Amino acid sequence: MRKRLVITIFILLMITLTACDNNGKNNSDDKSAVKIYYIDANTSKMVSENYTPIETEKEKMVEELLNALRQGPKKLVYKSALPETVTIKEFSFSEDDRLTINFDSTYNELTGISEVLCRAAIVKTLCQVSGVEYIDFIVNEQPLKDSNEEVVRPMTGDDFIESIGDETNYKVSLYFTNKKGNALIEYITDIYYSGTSSVEELVINQLINGPTEIGMYPTIPEGTILIDVSTKDGICYVDFNEKFLEIVEGITDEVVIYSIVNSLVELPNIKKVQFLINGKIQKTYQENTEFDIFFERNLKIIDGSK
Repeated sequence: MRKRLVITIFILLMITLTACDNNGKNNSDDKSAVKIYYIDANTSKMVSENYTPIETEKEKMVEELLNALRQGPKKLVYKSALPETVTIKEFSFSEDDRLTINFDSTYNELTGISEVLCRAAIVKTLCQVSGVEYIDFIVNEQPLKDSNEEVVRPMTGDDFIESIGDETNYKVSLYFTNKKGNALIEYITDIYYSGTSSVEELVINQLINGPTEIGMYPTIPEGTILIDVSTKDGICYVDFNEKFLEIVEGITDEVVIYSIVNSLVELPNIKKVQFLINGKIQKTYQENTEFDIFFERNLKIIDGSK
């Protein structure tokens, strides 16, 4: 009799667990589930918990996930990346799938690793929402600046590695010009990637800084500033200031353009490059070269590697 009772209880328990598993909020295989990102106890990396949103409309879902971030994790060893003292004044959307979050001045009290982890947790959580591709942070209507007083560009979830301690050397191919200025030389190197800037940004800044090896020469005009860089659907959009249009003496137009294009297309998520100048597409480069097109890799212009 007792054995039969134990079996009955076991069956009822299995039915209860199955029913709970079929509830969307407890099923880890639920396709509507997302991850809410938090910070581990040592404030050294991001951790996550599964969460199934109730809302489906974009604006309401963002609001719900922000509330979930604020409420904190279920596991006591985790903690919220968004401090209670930091207030989100408002958020808005633009047509290019960009979400802008406006914080009050208390956000500026976050510094160092805590600030980066807060930013990373918010971005990685909200970029899971359909229709949110990039996220901008502003503080009291002013663009957020990093520790170097440079404006933080629009971010995606892929811009952040999950552990601040995971300092990564990312192998890339950079293309500089030969002495004649008529061909490119491939330079394979490692760049330091901490997850606070995109790999695309790091690659372009390396090109702007110029080569460090003998026999290779810079291709980008002095004074050129990278205003913005973002990648969507395999296309990398690179926005320079007007200095990029200045002539680099002794270097062909194709060498200047494809030093950037070939370097970026080496990255696995990029197939084409679109150039902009101060946010606008230019019809021609140096009057003779078509510039308002999507550029693809050009292997014919490469002459050796180092």
